[in-house]
Formats: sequence, C-alpha cells, structure tokens
Amino acid sequence: MDQKTEPRSKKTAVANFFGGLGYLFCFLQWFWVVALYFSVVQSVILFVAPTADSPVEHSTAPALEIPSTVSMIILAITIVVMVIVTIYVLIKMPIGIAKASNKAVHQAAKTMTPVIIKAQHKKDSKKFRAKIEAEVMLLIKLVLIVIPVALAAGSGLLEQQSVSYTIALIVGGGLACFSVLQFAIQYGLAGILHIKLKDLW
Repeated sequence: MDQKTEPRSKKTAVANFFGGLGYLFCFLQWFWVVALYFSVVQSVILFVAPTADSPVEHSTAPALEIPSTVSMIILAITIVVMVIVTIYVLIKMPIGIAKASNKAVHQAAKTMTPVIIKAQHKKDSKKFRAKIEAEVMLLIKLVLIVIPVALAAGSGLLEQQSVSYTIALIVGGGLACFSVLQFAIQYGLAGILHIKLKDLW
C-alpha cells in the first residue's frame, strides 16, 4: 500500500464508521416497528401455524432444597460464561449488522442500476454507472429510514398497542433522526475528504 492510498483508506474508514452507525440505527428502527406491531405479527403466526390446546397438567410443587457447594460453583461459572458471551455478542452484533446491511444495499444498488440506465436510455459507461449506483444506494437508505417512521406513525391505528402512541412516535422519530444524522455525517465527510461515493457503505 503506497503513501497516498493509506491516508485515503483511513479517511474512508472514518466516513464509513458513521455509515455503519447509520445502518445500526436503521436496524433499531425496524426492530422498534416489529415491537410495535408484535400483536399483528403474533396473530399472523397463529393464523399460519395454529397451536393445539395442550392439556393442563397439575403437578405438585417440588420441595425446596439448599444447593450444594458444587452446584453453586457450576451456577456461578455458567453465569460468568453467559455474561462474557453476552458482552461479546453486544460488541460484535453492531459490526455484523453494519456489514450485512452494507452488503445488501450495495447488492440491491448493483442490481437496480442496469435497469435504471436502460430505462433512461443512457449510454452505459463506468463513470455513469458509478454515479447511478451511488444515487440508488442513497435512495435505498432513505427508503429504509422513511418506511419505519411511516409504520410507527400508523401504529396508532392498531387495536392493541404495546406502548402509547406518543412513545411510539418519539422513539421511532428519534431513531430516524439518528439514522439521518449518521448518514449525513458520512456523506458530509465524503465531500470534505474527497471520498468517492462508490467507496461508502
């Protein structure tokens, strides 16, 4: 790697850091929507795969026993392992979400770009393709942000609401603002640092 490429890659990494945060907040937007519409999702699941009523079994309550020292040690080790695994997942999950989202958006943009070029009856060139692909990526990001906001706004029409409508709007709108902010910083840095849009997440 030459001296010019290394600073450029660092600049791109900084910009894409905010892009990764944008994808993370976007994921949280969709997660929030699923939580808001959980009753609907649950109804659909029960409709598709209804569960048979299982007979209720009456059992006597087990007698309480004082755990032995060995049992306490095993329990303590299990808890420690669970905490370590949880911390590891919490650290790795945002990175995984960002990478997976970036890959999906890039793939969608690459798939849609030739169709758009044909629809516009433009000459297909490498430069023009890169321009269209970058615009499609930005459009996809905006769609991924706007749809959860619209769904959060529409959650007030649900018969059963898991949270109040005000909270649904505040959380949904807040997450959307964070998503927009992160992507805005990403594209702002790209303009300031002269980063090619095709290199952005």
